[in-house]
Amino acid sequence: MIKLIIFDLDNTLFDTYGQLGVKVLDEMIYRMRKAGLKREYEPIIREKYPFTGFRILARELKLSEKLRKIGMSAYEEMDLSGIKPYDDIAVVATLEQKKALVTSGTKEVQMDKIRILGIQHFFDDIIVDEAISVEGRKKIFSELAQQHKAKPNQVLVIGDNPDVELAAGKSLGMVTIHMIRRQNTLRGEADYHVKDLYEVKSILEEQIK
Repeated sequence: MIKLIIFDLDNTLFDTYGQLGVKVLDEMIYRMRKAGLKREYEPIIREKYPFTGFRILARELKLSEKLRKIGMSAYEEMDLSGIKPYDDIAVVATLEQKKALVTSGTKEVQMDKIRILGIQHFFDDIIVDEAISVEGRKKIFSELAQQHKAKPNQVLVIGDNPDVELAAGKSLGMVTIHMIRRQNTLRGEADYHVKDLYEVKSILEEQIK
C-alpha cells in the first residue's frame, strides 16, 4: 500500500509549457542568439526544453557561463501572474496518503509558482531541487521516504520527466507514474502512464482492493 506520494510540479500539476514555456523559450533564444548562441543549438533547445528545462540543457550543450546567465535571466524574469493549475488539481486533496512536492529550478521562481497557483496547502513537504540531477533527486526521495517511514515500494513518484524524477524513483525501487499531459510527450520508462490525476486516483484505489 502506498504511504507517500511525491509529485513533480511543472507539466504535472500545471501547464508550464503552455502557460509559460513557449513565450519564455522564444525570449531565451532571442537573448542568447544576440550573445552568440550557435544556430545549430536552437532546434535542440526547442525540442528538449519542454521536457528537461534550461539548466539541464545548458549542461548537456556545454554552453558558456555567459550564455547560461543570459538564458536564466529570461527564465527568472518571466511573468507568472496568470498561471493556473490543471483542472484536476482538486484530486490531490482527496488522496489520503502523505504528499510531497519536489520541483526543479530556482527556489524563488518555483516558490512563487506554488504561491500563485495556491496549491501549497495540499502538501506535507515542499522541496525545490536547485541542483537538478538524478543523484540529487534520489537523495531527496530517500530522505522523504525515511521521514515518513515508508519503504521504497510504498512510495509513488508522479512526474513528466523520465530522465530526472522518474529515473530517480525507478532506481530506488519506488512506484512511478509518467504524467503525459500533452499527446506529443514521449513515453518514458515507468510503471504507469496516465494523462490526468483521476487516473492516478484510480490506480491507488485498485491497489487498496
